Amino acid sequence: MREIPPNLRGLLSEADLAEIAAHPITLGEGTERDAVDLVVGWAKHVEKIDTDRALPWEDHSVFNEHDLAAALHIRDFLERALGELNASVRERLAVWVAVVDEHFRSFTVDDPDRRMGAVADVDLTCRPWWWRRVPIDGPIAEDLTR
Repeated sequence: MREIPPNLRGLLSEADLAEIAAHPITLGEGTERDAVDLVVGWAKHVEKIDTDRALPWEDHSVFNEHDLAAALHIRDFLERALGELNASVRERLAVWVAVVDEHFRSFTVDDPDRRMGAVADVDLTCRPWWWRRVPIDGPIAEDLTR
């Protein structure tokens, strides 16, 4: 069995986890992930992007604007996966998603220039709020100004 973060495990019963596992979504080329995998991936990306803000742009370990685009795609997949769940399970999992979303909002700002659309080569017209946020500072912010 995969490892579930303790703060997430406290929100979900074994029956909830079984419900989630029964509703994976296809990401492409036969790769499937369920909502737990995706929320954990979103949380890890958000944490890495935030942590990297304290590092210099020249550090080769930091995420760049393309890694941010990957994180935003994960958040899209997560939203799709949430839509596959029954309402009660979705609501419980959404509690943790909201915590991660708020963490993301806490170190990002609105991007009226819609730079992530250009980076990811996507039309932002119908994209959710997370596509219109960029880190306020750090290596990704530097990438986006260069």
